[in-house]
Amino acid sequence: MKDCTGLVLTVSDHQALAAYEEAIAALIRFADPTAALTRALEIEPRFPMALVLSGHLALWSTDRADLPAARTALAELDALPSGQLNSRERLHREALRVWSEGHLHQAALSLDRLLLTYPQDILALLSGHQLDFFVGAATNLRDRLLRALPAWSPEHPYYGYLLGMLSFGQEEAGQYERAEETAYRAVAANPGDIWGIHAVAHALEMQGKHEQGLAFLEKTRPQWTQDNLMVSHNAVHLGLFQLENGLVDDAVALYDSHIHWPGITPQPMVLVDGSSILWRLFLERQPLGERPQELADSWAKKADQQFYSFNDAHAMLAFAAQDDLSQAEDFLQRLSAQRPPPDSAYALMHQRVGLPVARAVLAFAREDYAQVIDELLPIKNSTGEFGGSHAQRDVFARTLLEAAIRAGDRPLAQALLVERQYARPQSLYNQQKQAQVASL
Repeated sequence: MKDCTGLVLTVSDHQALAAYEEAIAALIRFADPTAALTRALEIEPRFPMALVLSGHLALWSTDRADLPAARTALAELDALPSGQLNSRERLHREALRVWSEGHLHQAALSLDRLLLTYPQDILALLSGHQLDFFVGAATNLRDRLLRALPAWSPEHPYYGYLLGMLSFGQEEAGQYERAEETAYRAVAANPGDIWGIHAVAHALEMQGKHEQGLAFLEKTRPQWTQDNLMVSHNAVHLGLFQLENGLVDDAVALYDSHIHWPGITPQPMVLVDGSSILWRLFLERQPLGERPQELADSWAKKADQQFYSFNDAHAMLAFAAQDDLSQAEDFLQRLSAQRPPPDSAYALMHQRVGLPVARAVLAFAREDYAQVIDELLPIKNSTGEFGGSHAQRDVFARTLLEAAIRAGDRPLAQALLVERQYARPQSLYNQQKQAQVASL
């Protein structure tokens, strides 16, 4: 049988195929695909691409607790009779294998190679896009889509969603005006395109169009706050625009309602969003009440995974924002003692970026601003190696700038501000920091 892109799948039941395609359609909208995928596998348990999708969903979470599910899916694929999988499905199986072994860069490359032959493989595009994001491959975030799009008809229902993905890649590759144009095309094609809405926010953020970004996310709030996996993340983008427009109380209220709230189920990708906003407020000495403790309590259930260094760094932000630094100190001690497999993506990210960032964050909380500078200045242009977006990693750039200001290092603070103001001269944050530097 063939899917809606014309690719052949090994499946015998039409209802199983329909349920699988329903799951893919949900995933591309960032809705929850679990129910549809479960139904597909109940109908046909030996459905190769449904097993591949099951493994991918487990790994998208960046949560080690989901790794057994990915390995189970892989084991079920390996147990299928020789020859049952077609060539594309075998390539998917091997990409899932290296991904589940912690080789994220190799998994991204494997999906790239698959896409050279099968550019209409929507799952390879979706998961490859996420992998490029996880490893900070900014150029390939764009180019993976550029290479595939000529094989897609603009009339295909998924084409607009691919534009949203392309836009995010353009933004991360520094093509902000193109990214904005492409993102608006994506949202025009599919007003409920959560990733496209997210791409608009990124493009506007990086151009310093904060009033426009605030208005856009308020206008689209009914879309991005309903039935999707990115509510907290798009709320962070709204919070960033609120902070840049001087609406601190609104940002705090948004944090409480959409980012980290009582009873939240701790998931690393959601907790990262909480840390991102909370630490920015902490840097500006905003009163935080019990929020650092509450966020740290959530992170305590997911820290120490030795799985994704970007998550480690954000856990440290929460721990270090507390008055009592014992939890942060213990966490840094455990991070420093880790000896991950040397050929894993985690080992590379941890040693080159994650560990220096964690040391810097704790040093900032201890008011040892000289150490913050010593840790962050050498890696300020390479933090992309442990993943995330420019907007997310800006929290560490702000930490370095704030440390320079508090250390009274006017030459460094001014140099950092020159770089920031070149990119976003109208930024309220940059203007406020310039006034502080002028008074040093």
